[in-house]
Amino acid sequence: MNPEDPISLGAHCILQTRRNGFFLVAEIEAEAGNVDIEEYVFIRISRREANALLNAGAMRCQVTNQIPTSDNLDVTFVCVLILNGEAFALFDVENNTDDAVLVTISVAEARRLIRRGARQCTVINRRIF
Repeated sequence: MNPEDPISLGAHCILQTRRNGFFLVAEIEAEAGNVDIEEYVFIRISRREANALLNAGAMRCQVTNQIPTSDNLDVTFVCVLILNGEAFALFDVENNTDDAVLVTISVAEARRLIRRGARQCTVINRRIF
């Protein structure tokens, strides 16, 4: 985060799901005084928008079946994403970079995590043309 700008973009990538299309995933970071906010949003985008962003250099989100682990990684669970039969657990992974990593989980596991207090990820459904 730039100390002169209290609001910045952290981890960001393009997610393509098997059943639900494309999403711009962005971590919004805000820090000033005693305010410290880190919030992820998933914004539904069209295939055309996703291709344009990827062609311009945006990275694809890392989707895996395992939680990232390593001695030099700071891994933080963020939220659970459920999309019409697909489910993911989102982790913020930091070392020299700031990355969003999605771990594929079952919908039943996602619901269990939410019942136990996990937050649901914020999804913004835009009108796509």
